[in-house]
Amino acid sequence: MAQLEVFARTEVGCVRKRNEDHFVVQNLQTGERGLLPHQRVQPLTSRGTLIAVCDGMGGAAAGDVASALAVDVLSAVIHSKAPFASTAAAQEVMQEAITAVNDKIRAAAVEDPARHGMGTTLTAALAFGPELLIGHVGDSRAYIRRGRSLTQITTDHSVVGQLIAAGRLRPDQARDYEHRNVLLQALGVQPRVGPEFDVVQLRAGDVLLLCSDGLTGPVTDEQILGLMLRYEDPLRCCRALTEAACAAGGPDNVTVAIARFSGEGLELPHGREEVAVHRVQVAV
Repeated sequence: MAQLEVFARTEVGCVRKRNEDHFVVQNLQTGERGLLPHQRVQPLTSRGTLIAVCDGMGGAAAGDVASALAVDVLSAVIHSKAPFASTAAAQEVMQEAITAVNDKIRAAAVEDPARHGMGTTLTAALAFGPELLIGHVGDSRAYIRRGRSLTQITTDHSVVGQLIAAGRLRPDQARDYEHRNVLLQALGVQPRVGPEFDVVQLRAGDVLLLCSDGLTGPVTDEQILGLMLRYEDPLRCCRALTEAACAAGGPDNVTVAIARFSGEGLELPHGREEVAVHRVQVAV
């Protein structure tokens, strides 16, 4: 049977006083959330596994509250709707969950004026077969490592991300761009949100990385790939990636989640097969 081996880790970094990131790993078959030893290997069943990373924003306005609300609401909604008859049905559920997250954060800010302006990014993966569904708002990222190549799946919902997507800025120029941290979308900030959905055809040996920009800010994609190739075990790889971000100055909270897919039911890559991605952008 096909399965995934998963781990996740979060660190406050070297500059921030508190951690505004949150993550969730949930076995949708059992409902369990966590990373105890017996929870780190899960079958790719029709109910599936949910993995998500959220990067809260707002500082004193409680970005940590926003990201915590996000993972709680996301997991509750998706767990209540599993199993999924198709990838299209799973996408509808994830869109419903993301809308619920947005509404919950906005309502919490109204109830407590001190939390006005809080928000969060969200990058979530739903694994329940040979197709992987990724839902995304903000500038946290999803990558797939296949063989010795690393492919960024999501597009940053930021000024820099759009400039790169339009071919007006090279990725290596983005690190020094003046407005690199300006987000165009985040949950809890606007009445409506337009998430991006990506469907990836998994192959045996694929490795999923979800991360906040606390990793991708100070650590290059080349360095990330090098560490992922060096550390196959998700636990060791998560530790190596977060430590690399801290060694590079740790300017932000850093959160990573790694899932490695294997077993019967997943095709082997065909030669140097590239990662096939089908994208659906939902209008705001």
